[in-house]
Amino acid sequence: MLRHMGRRTFLKWMAAGVAGAAVSRWTGAARAAAPKRPNVLLIMADDFNTALSGYGHPQCKTPNLDRLAARGVAFARAYTQFSLCGPSRASLMAGRYPLSTGIRGNGGRLPAECVTLPVLFRNSGYWTGRVSKIYHMGVPGHIFTGDNGTDHEPSWVERYNVSAMETLSPGKAEDVMREDSTHLYADLREKWKAYRHKGGKFRIPAGNHQGSDFVIVEADGGDDVMADGMAATKGVELLRERAKAGGPFFLAVGFVRPHVPLVAPREDFKGYAAAEMQLAEVPEGDLQDIPAAAQGNTNAQKYQLGETDQQKTLRGYYAAIHYMDSQVGRLLDELDRLGLADNTIVVFASDHGYHLGEHTMWQKMSLMEESIRVPLIVAAPGRKARGATSSRIVELLDVYPTLAALAGLEPPPELQGQSFAHLLDVPDAPHARKDAFSDVGHGFCLRTDRWAYMEYQGKGKGSGGTMLYDMQRDPKQYTNLAGKAAHAEVEQALRERLHARIEAAKRKP
Repeated sequence: MLRHMGRRTFLKWMAAGVAGAAVSRWTGAARAAAPKRPNVLLIMADDFNTALSGYGHPQCKTPNLDRLAARGVAFARAYTQFSLCGPSRASLMAGRYPLSTGIRGNGGRLPAECVTLPVLFRNSGYWTGRVSKIYHMGVPGHIFTGDNGTDHEPSWVERYNVSAMETLSPGKAEDVMREDSTHLYADLREKWKAYRHKGGKFRIPAGNHQGSDFVIVEADGGDDVMADGMAATKGVELLRERAKAGGPFFLAVGFVRPHVPLVAPREDFKGYAAAEMQLAEVPEGDLQDIPAAAQGNTNAQKYQLGETDQQKTLRGYYAAIHYMDSQVGRLLDELDRLGLADNTIVVFASDHGYHLGEHTMWQKMSLMEESIRVPLIVAAPGRKARGATSSRIVELLDVYPTLAALAGLEPPPELQGQSFAHLLDVPDAPHARKDAFSDVGHGFCLRTDRWAYMEYQGKGKGSGGTMLYDMQRDPKQYTNLAGKAAHAEVEQALRERLHARIEAAKRKP
């Protein structure tokens, strides 16, 4: 509908909406006029799998995220729509699949006329603000320079970027993956200052500034130099301003950890000794029954990390999470201090999962469980469930219609998600969504209660292929059942369902 709206008409609609006028049947302005409209605090992490103590992780500790979960519901089976930052974030914010938004890479940008999640709230009289990475920003690239990345400007009344040294942070630095350029950091820190807030690309020799290199930094500094510390400080400042100003707000705070480089203050490394880090169990011949197209991020093909370097990487990943978790705690503490907690919906999510050696795979861009499953925690005032876990399948794009429902707003008709608001009262109540659909650009996954079915297209030297896992009997996905006669009927049914979901996901507004 809005795709055909002229830009001048759209801008007039936006201006009227911010003023609270009822300019269309679905803006929700009439409902939003009700007293005591709930605030929204959306917190996003980056490249964060389900390594939370509250999700049962044996080593990584996340006391503040666990505290948030105690106020609401943790979703044990939440799935990303694309296991890459840009497409996933655009999908969540637009409430539509990447096949519909057309954003299936990190360079894509939603059009100005897209009625994103914060646009809906903004047009319903809410102040909307962003701090750091919500839509895609290159990490550490855009964090070096403090750029907007692929941000959607109409989403926000105010927006703030952070600019941090990232890999160059003073302290103990080690590159366990590529050519070590840490000896250049002192001089590069001076050069970085010239790029800060001026745009362009800031590069480090040997390529270890890019988003796929395991550089581990035990930093000497604290919240004033860490990207996530800066983001939390600004988030706290904005919460104070909103409390003073009155009126409902939608504040989105993006944290960039644990995305590489794995940077955290030294203090956050203390609880994680490299020698004690538990490596993923990988059976002999684990990759022999999966197609080549599914093996792009394996240790043999790309990473080649020995056991010691793997343990160092795990230590850095958990330390980065521990620090990010403490910044979540700062936001929660401020909500409590300001008396806002009882009227603020808090959502915490990651854009996608992350491999840490499972199947010898590292990072993202696969369709295996570790890459597509994400943490999702929702605490909403007035809802019955507290400290509960839901086993119902939900998708990240379901966050949009859920928040609209909780705030009493009517979302635009082009949304492809389903509200799970009722699960915040009864976490395992019947739910319309029976399966999750994930995209990786050269393959698709259908995840049901019991089964995970993937179809990969050929990519490079890969010839494509299919994968089928019984998640009840084989939750770690060691045995590919695709092509087995005993499972032919199940595989055919899942194939038909996956293809139906692919076609439905292509629907444009």
